Amino acid sequence: MPNYSVWYRNNPEPLEFATAYRCTETQIVAQILAHEQLAPAAGTPTVQETIASNKLAPVRYTEDESEANTIA
Repeated sequence: MPNYSVWYRNNPEPLEFATAYRCTETQIVAQILAHEQLAPAAGTPTVQETIASNKLAPVRYTEDESEANTIA
């Protein structure tokens, strides 16, 4: 089970969650939206468009304490 730590909006504390599968960037952003109780945008926006429209940037994450990856 991968464990994720996700930082967004320069929050000092990460959003942490575990899944039974490796998450895509889209799934990671969906976890943020659910945590913040934000509705996903209509249509099929890109991950970067979703991040921008919800003012989530910068979004960074680690998987099982690996090196940090930046989405946007």
